[in-house]
Amino acid sequence: MEEHEQSTLVAPPQSHLFPPASSHNQQPTQHIEPINDNLARDFPDVANLSREDMTALLEDEAYFDAFFNCLPQSLAQHQSLEQRIKSNLAIAQKNEGLRPQLEALRTATGNLYNEVTELKARWAHLEAAQAEVHRKFNPQTQMNRLRSATTAQEHLSESLANSFQNGDIDDETFARQYKDIRKVYHRRAVNLEKWEAGSVVWRN
Repeated sequence: MEEHEQSTLVAPPQSHLFPPASSHNQQPTQHIEPINDNLARDFPDVANLSREDMTALLEDEAYFDAFFNCLPQSLAQHQSLEQRIKSNLAIAQKNEGLRPQLEALRTATGNLYNEVTELKARWAHLEAAQAEVHRKFNPQTQMNRLRSATTAQEHLSESLANSFQNGDIDDETFARQYKDIRKVYHRRAVNLEKWEAGSVVWRN
C-alpha cells in the first residue's frame, strides 16, 4: 500500500473570502426631504411627530383632542374666544344697567302712541264733520236748498189761498199773511233765477 501524506487544509484569511468593499460599492445614505404640504405648513408640530406618535394620535381620540388643543393655533383661538366672551359679558352688563331707562322709554312711547291714536280718531271725526259742513254749504247744495225753499213757499201761499176760499180765515188775515208769504216767495224765485242763470258768484 502506498502511503499518502495527509495534507492539512488551512482556511484562507478572512480578507481573501470577503474582500473589503471598495468605496465605490458602498450605498450612499438617502436624504429624506422634509414634508412640505398644507398640514406641515399649518401645523409644523404635527409634521415633526414620529410614526408611533402619529399612529397614537389617530387612534386615541382623547390624545388627539389634547394634542391639538395645545397647539399655538388652538391656544390663540381659545384666547380670542375668551376675549370675545368677556367683551360680550361686558356689553350684556352694560345693557342690563340700561334696562330701567329702556323700560321708562317703552312706557313713554306706549303712552304717546295711545295719545296719537286718540288724536287720529278725533281728527278723523273732525274731518268728517268738516266735510259735512262743506257739503251743506257748497254752491250746488245751497242752490238745491234755495229751490226747495222756493217751492215750499209757493205751496204755502197756495195752501193759504185754499184756506181763504174755504172760509177758514178772514179777509184781513189772509191779505196780511198772503202778502208776506208771496214777498218771500218772489225774493227766493228771483235769486234762484239769477243763480241758475250764472249771475251769482260763490265766495268762500
